[in-house]
Amino acid sequence: MAAWVVCALCALVIIKPQEFIPALAGIPLVHAAFGITLLCVALDVVWRRLKPTLAPQVVYALAFLAWAALTTALKRPAALEERGMQLATVAGIFIAVAVAAASPRGLRALAITLVGCAVLTTVVAIVQAFQPHGCMIAAPDDWEGKGELEPDGRPCETNLDCRIEAPVPDGNYRCERPGPLGTSTIDGRVRYRGSLADPNELSLMAGMSIPLAIALAERRAGPRRPRRPVRGGPPPSAGAPPCAPRRALTLPVLLTDRLISRMAAALRALPVTAIIAAIGAMVVLSRSRSGVIVYLAVLGISFIRRSGTLGVIAACFIGPPMLLLGGRSGDEASESSDERVELLREAFELIRRTKGIGVGAGQFGDESSLGLTAHNSYLLAAAETGLLGMCLFALVLYASMKVPLSIWLGDVDAGPTARRFAPAIFVSLCGALIGIFFLSWAYKDILYMVLGASAALYGAARAEDSRVVVRVSGREVALVCGGMVVVLVLLNIVLRFLG
Repeated sequence: MAAWVVCALCALVIIKPQEFIPALAGIPLVHAAFGITLLCVALDVVWRRLKPTLAPQVVYALAFLAWAALTTALKRPAALEERGMQLATVAGIFIAVAVAAASPRGLRALAITLVGCAVLTTVVAIVQAFQPHGCMIAAPDDWEGKGELEPDGRPCETNLDCRIEAPVPDGNYRCERPGPLGTSTIDGRVRYRGSLADPNELSLMAGMSIPLAIALAERRAGPRRPRRPVRGGPPPSAGAPPCAPRRALTLPVLLTDRLISRMAAALRALPVTAIIAAIGAMVVLSRSRSGVIVYLAVLGISFIRRSGTLGVIAACFIGPPMLLLGGRSGDEASESSDERVELLREAFELIRRTKGIGVGAGQFGDESSLGLTAHNSYLLAAAETGLLGMCLFALVLYASMKVPLSIWLGDVDAGPTARRFAPAIFVSLCGALIGIFFLSWAYKDILYMVLGASAALYGAARAEDSRVVVRVSGREVALVCGGMVVVLVLLNIVLRFLG
């Protein structure tokens, strides 16, 4: 019960139906779903359907979010109420997913939900790309058009066309493509709305769902059944004389079980193949360079895991077209790259200015001369929550990666569902670690859903076998923190080299 309620909570957070369904506007759907989730978790625990287990990343995640709130209280007390609510919401979603989905059914339901949300947003973005251009007006202070755009019904070809006989003379007009569910493009790049209004973030979320879709398409691994002796016949060890060898019955190739099983596997692969192709098309239409990298990385790891050498060959065929068609080029790409470099320099300046304590969660944009976030989650954590916050954030990621990797490759006797989803969650997190290097996802709710899925995987494995234990040792903590310091030093050297 709790698993499906927490899946509804995740869907509400990602899809945001209250933003495009007028009847739902003003209703606190997320808060209501969170309250119902807590109630269902309590009932499932009482009825012994759930066994709460403390995954290793839970402590680090709560410590990181608490430290982020503390630095905000120290550096920017006026922003504590707003940022504290955001951090509390992220923590609540993370804990809800980690506890409510900690069962074989919960893992499957969560995977279906995340893949379904990715498919819906992908379809919306693809439909959006083939709509005719129309005049749209943005908020007066949103000159980049990154927020919600309202169409006024006039066709256009350029932004200047929208200023001719405009209904609002001083309006902030843009010429974009309108899409379903009140969405629109931004500079011709497809996107969704709300927290996925950035094309890069939409591409990352969709790319992270690919391994889960592949896991759902895999055939369930059942336990081996022992062979039973025939009733009334002698036992195998009766010492009966050997019989004459009998000639095996050979069937035509078209009637063999092997061919039938291959045909069934091919039919099961058709939906996931369509999903992968649709996400690839959406990534190309979003013109997201980081999205292309994540897509190729996730797909490459998945292909190599399943097909070995053939997977490498398949990745070589898919990679060049994606690199050729995806991403931006020309002056727009150069301007974006220069902007990101400048933001990284400002992040290091904030670290030095605050002596490694940070400026507070969500305050980078106010301190930046460009008014933007760091576009790098690792440096964002260091600039806003200090060096301690950066280490805690890295430990959250490390522990979340270690859990599925230990269940996948370690010497543990987990159940078939845990073994099935462990590689998928690991590959999904690999894509996340690559993507957040180019995005500000240190407190992103979607990231913490996947981190919560890793914690839920641990709970599901422990529920099937209590001997499954994954810990983070003190040596690992020291290595992770030292590694993050080395990364900071190397980034600083690269930025100085770039001038």
